[in-house]
Amino acid sequence: MHLKLLILSFCALLAITPATAQDWSSNAYGEALCGAVSCLTGSEAAGLNPAGVALSDWSAGIGYSNRFMMKELSQKSARITMPVLGGVFTPEFNYYGFALFNTSRASLGYAKILTKTICAGINLNFHNVHIDDSPTNANTLSGDFGIIYCPLKSLTLGTYIRNISNSQYSGSDTIIPAQIQIGAAYNFYGGHVICIDIDRNSLIHGITAHIGIICQLRDNFRILAGVSTQPITVGVGSEFEFKGFALQFAARRNQYLGWIPAVSVCWRRGADKGWEG
Repeated sequence: MHLKLLILSFCALLAITPATAQDWSSNAYGEALCGAVSCLTGSEAAGLNPAGVALSDWSAGIGYSNRFMMKELSQKSARITMPVLGGVFTPEFNYYGFALFNTSRASLGYAKILTKTICAGINLNFHNVHIDDSPTNANTLSGDFGIIYCPLKSLTLGTYIRNISNSQYSGSDTIIPAQIQIGAAYNFYGGHVICIDIDRNSLIHGITAHIGIICQLRDNFRILAGVSTQPITVGVGSEFEFKGFALQFAARRNQYLGWIPAVSVCWRRGADKGWEG
């Protein structure tokens, strides 16, 4: 009984740990870049900044991450991007935990290109938390909003707000953090990209910084790396593309609790769109 309570307490604690974007989805891109994701566009933006999906073609992906090498703390996700009705719809599902304690989030997003240099997106999320032996599950709704601006061919600016209404569960101590994040990405020689973000989270004091680098080594192969503060985390990852499929691996290390490996597989019907400006 004591072991069961200990496991439940540990899982609940991690569920309310201040979260950056990568903690909302088992997207390996977000893990490798340590949350420097405000300016990501295309199918990689699914589950991260909702605005970036506006540049995606049809795609489908699944992801898996394992917090601190414990199967009870695994997170799974699945998403589809569907360019229809003048924009891109993105249904997504995330599940974290195991039988005794788990949280899930079902989302429907819509993103649209507003001008040649601006795109915006929104998400509506349904959250559920289940605790073993609890008489009822706790549910709530939340919303996200994001916008991305490309003033120059080599420079992109982005921002998004998570849980814009600061929604919380009724009858549960599990907390859904509210978060605002802004960032910039600079594309330099050979298609390499450096991303710099900062965020303010309702569960953490002060500002958290994120820096990520995407190195385009070949047309179908990228290396990713990142670092973030509060707590200090470092991440590395890679992406390999072959005949419409992309395989992504990542590992992120928390200075206190260890490694978080992640893997994602994504199918894309065609190449993601680029900016017209």
